[in-house]
Amino acid sequence: MSDENYVSSFWRSHNFRLEPWGNDYEPPIQISEELSLSESDVNPTVETKNWDSFESPKPRSLPNHLIFIDGRRRLDAALVGGDGNTITYGIFGTISVGAVVINRSVPQASCSQITIRRVLGFGGEQEAVLTRIPCPLGSKAELVYEPVKPSQDNTPNVRGLIVQNAMLAAEEQLVTKQIAKDGDTLVIRDGRLSYNSPDFILGYVKTMHKNYLTEKYAAFLWELAPGERSPIFLIAEKNRPRYSWYLKSGTSQINSELLGYHGLHGIVRLELSSEIPLETAKEIANQTCYLIPYYASHPSRDPRAPQNLAPVSALERELGRRMGDAILIKRRLQCFLASFGGNE
Repeated sequence: MSDENYVSSFWRSHNFRLEPWGNDYEPPIQISEELSLSESDVNPTVETKNWDSFESPKPRSLPNHLIFIDGRRRLDAALVGGDGNTITYGIFGTISVGAVVINRSVPQASCSQITIRRVLGFGGEQEAVLTRIPCPLGSKAELVYEPVKPSQDNTPNVRGLIVQNAMLAAEEQLVTKQIAKDGDTLVIRDGRLSYNSPDFILGYVKTMHKNYLTEKYAAFLWELAPGERSPIFLIAEKNRPRYSWYLKSGTSQINSELLGYHGLHGIVRLELSSEIPLETAKEIANQTCYLIPYYASHPSRDPRAPQNLAPVSALERELGRRMGDAILIKRRLQCFLASFGGNE
């Protein structure tokens, strides 16, 4: 059987169809970066035992080169179907990852190494097949959806997890390529570090969902002014121990008090592998006190300001543009599935 006939046979026999509520009725991806409560062992005294008298040190130097890495994901069309009387959930999705490379000595910035990938996956251990969606009107362009590893889970939530995991894996590949070769480059990944992230990658977490500090130490966060950080603490999670610290982004002119926001608005958390020397981690932490507020987005341009960084925001827009029009892509998927007929 030819590859084309095999793909047609797969879609006819499994009778997968679009689920109308899959993308519109609820937010397509409801995945928190962190759980609501930390169960990790946290040592808040690795840098100092006296948080009350801690002041953010000035960096000795700043890197001339910065690399910001981020990714986007989209659920193109939610699927439900199955062989016989079984019900299986699946997803057509698009992921994109890229980097913004900044030379601070020029200054100059550019988007680079952008990768767009379309993925197809299912729950319930259902294997997917490489699927090509032809373009109408005689064009040679086509949408190619690559199969990803199936999930054991078989609930509607598996769709978001499949696309999320594919995006994170692509980000990790890009991160590995960007390992700094010298001390004059800082690589910043938007989001938490993975279990196998290289040592000198800085994780940037802009949403707080997890309480790493007890009330005694967490009170310090309310006292932070823009450009100030907390002492470094150690998160001793199994298989992923890392240094971390909180920092308040923004400027004295654009801060939570002047904008009428919550006192913790602008607080971000950063993390580094604990495999690097503590003194090196301190110097990078001190550098972030200047670099993060400097590259913070402005409320007039980004509703997630100042937590979302301007280079990352620009990268997100470029990634979204290259992913293609969501409405047109979904129509093409509808036409593709409708061509196989079957019971609705």
